[in-house]
Amino acid sequence: MLSFRLFGAVLAAAIGATVAAPAMAQSNACVHLLVGAGFAAKMRIVSGDFSTQWSDSFAIGQTKCQSLKDVTDGKTFTVEVHALAGETKKCSPENIKRVASSPSSVTFQTWGTTFGVKCQEPGTTENAEMSEAARTPNAKGAEAAKNPPKE
Repeated sequence: MLSFRLFGAVLAAAIGATVAAPAMAQSNACVHLLVGAGFAAKMRIVSGDFSTQWSDSFAIGQTKCQSLKDVTDGKTFTVEVHALAGETKKCSPENIKRVASSPSSVTFQTWGTTFGVKCQEPGTTENAEMSEAARTPNAKGAEAAKNPPKE
């Protein structure tokens, strides 16, 4: 009887581990600009009426992070990315619940064009376009890496 209960507990844990969990973000929120992006970017964190200042700009192949210390434990937040001289996009998933006790960070990947920005957490909905953007340099993005535009 005991071994059956133990087996059931192990089976339940294994099934639970295979189910995709929502983003578990906690100390920092980061955005990585894939080499296939055609722009330099800025990022910020938004939670209710609060938002951080936009980060300094960063170019393809770089990652920019901001602290989540000002987002109250249990509150939700969304990361936004802004293509310089282009559009602002909310990263997916949105409304991530802050768990202050976790030392981890959440990192989103962004790619696309100045007016076609895409930003999502890896693993949420992997697709061929993200995979291609991670491997294939974009001429405009390479130029932005060498000479970041001023905004």
